[in-house]
Amino acid sequence: MKRVILGLALMLGIFSVSKTYAQDPTVTTTTTYWYYPSENVYYNEVTGDYWYYDNPTTTWMTVKTLPNTYVVTDKTHHVDVTYAGTDVWKENKEHLMKYKMKKNGKMKVKPKS
Repeated sequence: MKRVILGLALMLGIFSVSKTYAQDPTVTTTTTYWYYPSENVYYNEVTGDYWYYDNPTTTWMTVKTLPNTYVVTDKTHHVDVTYAGTDVWKENKEHLMKYKMKKNGKMKVKPKS
């Protein structure tokens, strides 16, 4: 009988530890997005999702295929942006300032200050 109670207590302890870890809000994963400064578009290579700003609705949209007004090809220059979460666009103001596009089509990267 003691072994049964001890076994149940041990299983309860293991379950509560794993449940606590799964609900821990401090555990976050980071994702690397491709940011295309010329189009101001983000791409998640793992999910195949694009994030772009939709002017008519003034919201960021996530899609599998970009609208025709955005031109992103294999030759379009991108930078890797790491973000902890799924709403990478929340740092768009910083990305716009850091990865400015020049008129000649080249990118100027501002160093961290």
